[in-house]
Amino acid sequence: MPGGFVRTSPLEIMKNNMVNKALNFIGGIPDIILRNVPDITRSENPVGYDEYLSNLKFYSPPNWRNKSFLYLPDSAPGFEEHSSRNFIAGIVKVLRYSSRYQVRNPAMESEFNKHKANLSGYFHTWRHDQDEQRPLVLCIHGFMMGSPRRAMRMFKIKRLYDMGVDVGLYTIPHHWKRSDNPPEQHLLCPENVPMTIETVGQNIHDLHSAVLLLKHLGYDKIGIIGASLGGFTAALYATFDVPVDFMFMVVPAINFNHYLSPSRARFSFRVDSEIEEKTSEALQLVSALNYKPVFDVNKISVVMHAGDRLAEAKTTREWIKKWSILNCVEVTGGHWLYFDRDIRGKTWYGRLREMGYIE
Repeated sequence: MPGGFVRTSPLEIMKNNMVNKALNFIGGIPDIILRNVPDITRSENPVGYDEYLSNLKFYSPPNWRNKSFLYLPDSAPGFEEHSSRNFIAGIVKVLRYSSRYQVRNPAMESEFNKHKANLSGYFHTWRHDQDEQRPLVLCIHGFMMGSPRRAMRMFKIKRLYDMGVDVGLYTIPHHWKRSDNPPEQHLLCPENVPMTIETVGQNIHDLHSAVLLLKHLGYDKIGIIGASLGGFTAALYATFDVPVDFMFMVVPAINFNHYLSPSRARFSFRVDSEIEEKTSEALQLVSALNYKPVFDVNKISVVMHAGDRLAEAKTTREWIKKWSILNCVEVTGGHWLYFDRDIRGKTWYGRLREMGYIE
């Protein structure tokens, strides 16, 4: 045909759509299984009905209608070098700093502070030459994926390093050395949503501490990549005016309402409609869907999976539309089992080239 244009027939389009729907369904099967597997690590919340309901109501409207629950520190934290070792021709250092987050709900302060390991933040840097400043890619890991070894595989840190950028890894609360008991997790707790909300607040606060620490160390060019829970973190971070060049979110979880449903929780009392209603209201504080972006959305890129049932594709599309994010790519498959694998890499490295981080 003129100009080399090839028309796709309606039959071919229908066949492609059917194939994609099948792949999305297949890819979503592991997600559905994971969503419905009981979490045997969860323990019963010892507080009674009245106390728990009172704690939930603290996070409900109108308490936070005219002010933001989330807040950021004003300055870089003090820090110490936790460890260091050689890495290829450079060095990897682990920095430790104090979490300066102040609990919003006084009733949760004692519970929050009893997790001693979580009161410190940890931050990795894979650095080429301490005398030369390069762009740095800041990685934010996924749920239960805080181990540096897992992060190195997930984000292909050695490949990024070989491309000439320095790399950082921010540790989300209650992960890796921030966990008092690694087999358990205390970030997403359906039996204690008030504690979850406070910990999400701490997460955004501590992430900004890490960014300010990088600025203190001399980094002028910082870009963020967040995966799953890391994408959730980056999305909430984008509700502030923050000093980074771009945010790249892969299968971002925009909310965890299904996982945090009181029906999944262990209480000493029966869950009623008021507990359900106040839980839903409280969780609005920690979903990017309920905020407007302050960070430039033209600097946000998203790769989502069309059949994702963990980071629900439907919710992700709703968020993308609400924020008017234009740089979005959909890949067939579910959260873990997905197809068109080259698309994610091409989109990611293309973004890095576009921003001048790699050649």
